[in-house]
Amino acid sequence: MSAQTLALVLAGAVCHALWNIVAKRAAGGLLFIWLFGCVSMAAAAPVALLAWHQHPQAFDGWMWLAALASALLHLVYSLVLQKGYRVADFAVVYPMARGTGPLLAVLGAVALLGELPSALGWLGVALVLAGVFMTSGGAAGIAGSGDARRRRGVLWGGLTGLCIAGYTVVDGWAVKSLGMAPVLFYAAGLGFRTVLLAPWVLPQRALLAAQWRQHRTAILLIGLLSPLAYCLVLFAVQSAPLSYVAPVREMSMLIGTLVGARLLKESLKPSQVLGAALMLLGVAGLALA
Repeated sequence: MSAQTLALVLAGAVCHALWNIVAKRAAGGLLFIWLFGCVSMAAAAPVALLAWHQHPQAFDGWMWLAALASALLHLVYSLVLQKGYRVADFAVVYPMARGTGPLLAVLGAVALLGELPSALGWLGVALVLAGVFMTSGGAAGIAGSGDARRRRGVLWGGLTGLCIAGYTVVDGWAVKSLGMAPVLFYAAGLGFRTVLLAPWVLPQRALLAAQWRQHRTAILLIGLLSPLAYCLVLFAVQSAPLSYVAPVREMSMLIGTLVGARLLKESLKPSQVLGAALMLLGVAGLALA
């Protein structure tokens, strides 16, 4: 991996961690999610149109179905993530979500598709599980006698990881099996998300305006940083193997855990740092397996 590609991936990891820190600070709900989705769609649309102009692609029925399924899963992911940020610490929810997503995707492939990971893949699974164990507070957290707020973070972070695994499988099917251009697929998913939420959001115009006034900066930052993080990784994948890009991208787990806890003034236990590091190594093993 060249220095330029490494810089792109690390920049993407920083953008991903930053927008999640901003989301934690805002702790918004449905209206907040719809507003930053609109900003993301406005930012992604010109890029998608340019990509389509250079390489026109017609969508068939399966492609539209894949985009709709991805949009639904992303909506659930956003709602679950924001719920987790409202009830638990960022330094627990964020690494749990980022670590368990790839883990559950691999376990799903084993159970549903009959795929068997290599020895390195199983080592990655074991490291992620060990990281989850440490992040949850060890034996006390698993038994339910540990800190209640940390247990909530583990629960909602794990549910977010389940959503990540779901849309990862759908997105992979759309791009690899159906041959959809990633940028066009991403923009279509954003469009579906906006349209699907509109019937619930638009009748609440007064609350929508209040949400914009209260969280305008956060909405703009998340709306711009989220697609930017995605595009930076896409550019990196064009010049380096995905098996190299994916584990480096997960540096966002450590960045988010350390920087997020400091900015949000959360107490950070050594076990949480160790747990995030173990999950980072585990995800790297899964990516390289």
